[in-house]
Amino acid sequence: MQDGQPPEEQPDDILDLVDRLEDLVSASRRVPFSGRIMVDEHQFLTLVDLLRDTVPAEIRQAQRVINDRERIVFEAQENATKILKTARDRAEYLLSDKGLLNEARQQGEEMLRQAEERRKRDMGLLEMAALEQFTIIEESMRDGLGLIESTMRQILDRMDRARQETVADHGASASAREPATTPPPARD
Repeated sequence: MQDGQPPEEQPDDILDLVDRLEDLVSASRRVPFSGRIMVDEHQFLTLVDLLRDTVPAEIRQAQRVINDRERIVFEAQENATKILKTARDRAEYLLSDKGLLNEARQQGEEMLRQAEERRKRDMGLLEMAALEQFTIIEESMRDGLGLIESTMRQILDRMDRARQETVADHGASASAREPATTPPPARD
């Protein structure tokens, strides 16, 4: 920058203007025996005007950045909330689905176990009932065989007695019918 000449171009940002203002102060002449300097008034006022013009633009730009940042943060929070809600819903669905599947599986296994126990118990009961019936039939058959055997003995005993009586009666009636004779002579 040259002394005594106004700036030729518009600065882009406030930091550039502050740098130029600092250059102006450091290039200015010192007043002897004091801590003061002499600054070119025109350059100084031009830089101050540019600062006035730039500061509101910078503030507006900063405000836009802040607003954009807030909007981005808000959208990110909304997206995060949606993602979390979706994840929670999905997790609840999976958990409830798995929970239902597990519960259904456990109930099914319990039903199968109870059915198997019932089948074994029923088979046991059937086997016991069949065994009881077979025992009753066996006892009835033994009783029937005993009765048949007893009846057969009685019949055989009666038949033997009847035969003996018949033989005894037949022998007595034959001797009563024949005269008492001597045996016929033997022939030689």
